[in-house]
Amino acid sequence: MFQLEQTHHGKFSPSAIQKACRFQAVQQILINDAFAQIVNRNTNDFERTSNKLYFILTGLYDDIIDQKILTTEELDNLFADPLKNTSTLFEVKTLIDVHLQLIKRTKNPDLYKNTLAKIHQAQKDSLQQFNSQIEQSKILDITLRKGGYSLLMCSHYIDLPPSKEMDQCWYQLGGIIQLTNDLYDIYKDVKEGIYTYPNTSTIYQDLKDRFDQLTNTWKTTINTLPFSRSQKNKLLIQLSLIPAFGNIALDNLSKLQNNHGNLPRFNDVERKDLIIDMEKTKNRFNLIRHAYTIAKSS
Repeated sequence: MFQLEQTHHGKFSPSAIQKACRFQAVQQILINDAFAQIVNRNTNDFERTSNKLYFILTGLYDDIIDQKILTTEELDNLFADPLKNTSTLFEVKTLIDVHLQLIKRTKNPDLYKNTLAKIHQAQKDSLQQFNSQIEQSKILDITLRKGGYSLLMCSHYIDLPPSKEMDQCWYQLGGIIQLTNDLYDIYKDVKEGIYTYPNTSTIYQDLKDRFDQLTNTWKTTINTLPFSRSQKNKLLIQLSLIPAFGNIALDNLSKLQNNHGNLPRFNDVERKDLIIDMEKTKNRFNLIRHAYTIAKSS
């Protein structure tokens, strides 16, 4: 990131730096390395660098959207033909630089561009989540596409055997990650006027059933992978921490339901009742417990 700042004469925002540093490390350790090990190897330096570049790209993209540096139409044109960019803004120049680097680093540039277009479309559709009249089914569709294609993008940076079954495994896990993020961000999203699947849910059991359904669907995609049973079991065990984080958030929400199983209006809930401290020993123990249950119930 320092090299990009020197090249394009600017500075990354603190939020972009934080996202790149934190999220790429989690992604690398919990997900990318697990998928690489299914073909009996670890990710290499080239793949790890690509992963870092991707999270630099996402941080820049989020800044451009959040700060309204470009309109969605201008972003459409930018991704369609990046070489025609005339902007002198640091964020835009750096976004193009990283985008072009990633195209060169993937073995299938067309698939990469197709996935990127679907992420961008999901991001544009997510603007509908500021509308209080949006249907929950529409929110869920946006959530799963946004998370699914974002994680699928990461698969383009790892040299794995091409497989539709593998793509589905990445995509389904990505949807779980996005829904989990929304479970942890209920307080923030309510304050910002963003309508998500968790904060528009009124019955706890319905929300939990939906999350469990997504987890089971994802586990089914692992079973379809063209690898040995032992390899697939190892992958499931390694990745089971991901949905387990969602279960921790659901455990916390279960305390807020009334005797009829109804959730409160989240506008009326205090921050301390929605924030989950993963430094607590109890939460760490429950994370391992949930991961074990997920892995063993295949």
